[in-house]
Amino acid sequence: MLRFRKFESLGLRLAGITEGADGDFAREGRPADDALELAGLARGAAYTIKQVHGTRVWPVGKGGPQCSGPEEGDGLVTDCELVAIGVRVADCVPVYLFDAERRAGGIAHAGRQGTHDGVTTAAAQMMQLRYGTRPCDLHALIGPSAGPCCYQVSEQLAADFIVRGLPALGRYLDLWEANSLQLEQFGVPRAQIEIAGICTICSGGRFHSFRATGTQERNLAVISL
Repeated sequence: MLRFRKFESLGLRLAGITEGADGDFAREGRPADDALELAGLARGAAYTIKQVHGTRVWPVGKGGPQCSGPEEGDGLVTDCELVAIGVRVADCVPVYLFDAERRAGGIAHAGRQGTHDGVTTAAAQMMQLRYGTRPCDLHALIGPSAGPCCYQVSEQLAADFIVRGLPALGRYLDLWEANSLQLEQFGVPRAQIEIAGICTICSGGRFHSFRATGTQERNLAVISL
């Protein structure tokens, strides 16, 4: 597991992502529990949700996601100590959020569609609504994912990104910068947004990558207060 120690030093128990050698986290069961164990932490309250490439974000209490509808979504937030929340990714962007002032965290699954529709902003807004998070107090980490070096889409999809004011160079999308810009527009200071800068497509097999190999296996990005 790759752990983001600088981000953890803000006051988190865990901010990390599993690597290919750690196995497949698309499996059923309690994969977030397994991720805690990989990090050398006690297994405990750890939650994921069925992801649908949308913008729905759910708060998580000690008993799990507090869903008012189907247990589907692409973001989770919590203010519960020792609770872990995670999203499965294999080129999509995991976006980690942390408010040290109010001890609240979040994580978003921001693929092309989710980034286009603003799932990262939706997660930050849910933290603001539920926990009183102020944008100026938010810290964010853009995790390993398809990078602008490799993430090529159709001309139409690239043009659609540009129309939305999101960055693209020719047919190459920059999901890292797109999510950073959305957080800035929400009010998060740029100095408090970190980009890991690791492309899962050209990382030499370090992470599961659908674009590189067509795999159905997934990495798990996880955060815990």
